[in-house]
Amino acid sequence: MRIIEKYILRSYLVSVVFCLLLLVVVGVVGDILGFLDDIFKNNIPLDSILKFYLYFAPFAFVNMVPFSCLLAAVFVFNNLSKNHEISAIITSGISLWDLMKPVLVATFMICLITFIVNETVVPASMEKANRIRQEKLESSDEKQQVIKNMAVYGKGDQIIFAKEYSKADKRMDSVIIHKQNKSQVVVQKINARTVKWRDDGYWLGKDVLVFNLADNGDFSLDPQYYETRKMPILEKPGDFANAQWDPKMMSYRKLKAYIKILGHNSPTTVRRFLVDLHYKLAFPFAALVIILVGIPFSITTGRVNTLVCMAKGIFAAMTYLPVMAICLALGKGGSLPPALSAWAAIIIFSVFGIFLVNKKG
Repeated sequence: MRIIEKYILRSYLVSVVFCLLLLVVVGVVGDILGFLDDIFKNNIPLDSILKFYLYFAPFAFVNMVPFSCLLAAVFVFNNLSKNHEISAIITSGISLWDLMKPVLVATFMICLITFIVNETVVPASMEKANRIRQEKLESSDEKQQVIKNMAVYGKGDQIIFAKEYSKADKRMDSVIIHKQNKSQVVVQKINARTVKWRDDGYWLGKDVLVFNLADNGDFSLDPQYYETRKMPILEKPGDFANAQWDPKMMSYRKLKAYIKILGHNSPTTVRRFLVDLHYKLAFPFAALVIILVGIPFSITTGRVNTLVCMAKGIFAAMTYLPVMAICLALGKGGSLPPALSAWAAIIIFSVFGIFLVNKKG
């Protein structure tokens, strides 16, 4: 490896670590300031706060890595170009691709580490962090959170869908329950307008319709109606309150198995989960494509101000976020196939970045 490549790699890695620590610290401080009043009003113990952020750290690491890599890459290459060093290096016969190679290789390795941490550490740590936040840190107002479009594979081989679940009221609205046999074949469908937890330990449904499976495999056209009925839900309110069923908190394997369990019972929910599943593979490589776009913009030419070029590089790369959000929304809405919607932003920015690097030389 050339001396210049070693220098670039060392500068980049040091900058990545610095930016990562800075962003995590700023994020933690900002989060603490957000509920500082509750800390003093509710006398929240210091050890609960420290435990929460200890468990929250892996999730923060995974989400801050792309921005840290972008800031580090833009800083390093902008710093090299401000005194026309890059122009001199390219004139000597070394291409921009050669200069970027150690950074791209290092970023690819960081992407793999990010994927591994997101798969093995984040789900368990975030489950513990959310439990501490709900039990120790949140005020009573914050506990009135509503979970929308909840889908849970519950105890007793049944899938529970709810349009909304209110933590404070312990109530589910627009509920559908698919009861399965051991072969994961649906044998009964239960609809309820609302389902509410009673203090004596069970869920009570209102306006309940029960469809049994007919001999030909179709649901009965003459369902049983109950104005109120005890629901066969074995979970307690606390089981629905945590984030263990949030796709963002599941590992790739767990989410894939969960989608298989859901089967074709709810095509809309399954499609949304499929987009999340493919995005779990695509997300770690966001760092690689945004630096591919950010570096060419950050390189100065002529008498252009270096800070302006840094800002241009960061802004150009950050347009990845709205493009990614639009692609994911199109996938969850059914306008794009799930796999394509998850990878579309990566593909678009890869092509754009390669074009920019080739143009710069």
